Amino acid sequence: MSAEPTQIEIPDEPGAGTEGESPYKNLFVPLVVVPALIVMVLVIVFSLFGAIAGTEDSPRENLDDLLTGGVNERQQASFNLVRQILEYEHAKAEGREPEWGIDEAFLPRLRSARESLPPMEGPRDVATPFVLSSLLAQIGDPTGVEQLVELTDLPESLDPTGEFRVYATFTLGAIGGDLAESERLLAARTLIGLLDDPDEGVVLTATAGLQNLPSPETLAALRGMLASRRVDHRLQAALSLTALGDASGVDVLNELIQEAPYLAEHEENPAMWAPQRVSESRRKALEGLIELGQPPPPAQLELLAEEDPDPSVREAARGILARGSDG
Repeated sequence: MSAEPTQIEIPDEPGAGTEGESPYKNLFVPLVVVPALIVMVLVIVFSLFGAIAGTEDSPRENLDDLLTGGVNERQQASFNLVRQILEYEHAKAEGREPEWGIDEAFLPRLRSARESLPPMEGPRDVATPFVLSSLLAQIGDPTGVEQLVELTDLPESLDPTGEFRVYATFTLGAIGGDLAESERLLAARTLIGLLDDPDEGVVLTATAGLQNLPSPETLAALRGMLASRRVDHRLQAALSLTALGDASGVDVLNELIQEAPYLAEHEENPAMWAPQRVSESRRKALEGLIELGQPPPPAQLELLAEEDPDPSVREAARGILARGSDG
């Protein structure tokens, strides 16, 4: 499984957006570290279908309901099936006895279910293929990865808001560390190709996902994003490079410790950079510099610790100074 989860927001109801930042659709991607897949997929499925109270069937029964049931049955089955398979994988990774008996025959059954779906003809037809492809990819099936790659390029007629393109991009990044080399390289090439996408949410999600997809082209692609006109893209590129052990983004991280760049972009676009987002991002920039072993000079940290208007940033700076004095 991937690293410890960070933050993902679940909208108040399926289809709701977040904070006016339309490129992010139902899914808010914090400015670093892809969350653990078991959390990410459950959140996506929740945002697509919701969770409905009721009895819980076996994985095979849920798969059957997902394909043949009514609307409510498909919703419940999708949520339960995702949770069951991901909990099964999580238990195996931790050496625990899985709660669900998903045997070797289940993968062909899941693959067959995905192949049996009719062609997508409209937006309502996309959710089930996405769920099944995500599960196939998570349990190591190359076909699922290939299908997710195709879903990153959905036409507007099938994905008018672009949300499924974001979901597919996010999933490829989230599972990157668990992919076999050929699938990892395919996912890396796909996300690198999305860095020029007109959808800013897709670009941010691809920039985040590349931290889990090292390839011969990944570092160069992320370094190119350091010059983006958008603050969030520059910061995410610097943080993704940091996660890959590359210090090319140090100057950007130092720039984005400060409040001014966020305020300037907020002035141009009031839908961006609510105070909480600014605070989180500045602290992430500080953490990135610490991870690289290149913290700001003590005088700058002292200024942040004593005079910064953000109490969270003051606390973070004080913590870094305290660790430095202890060392």
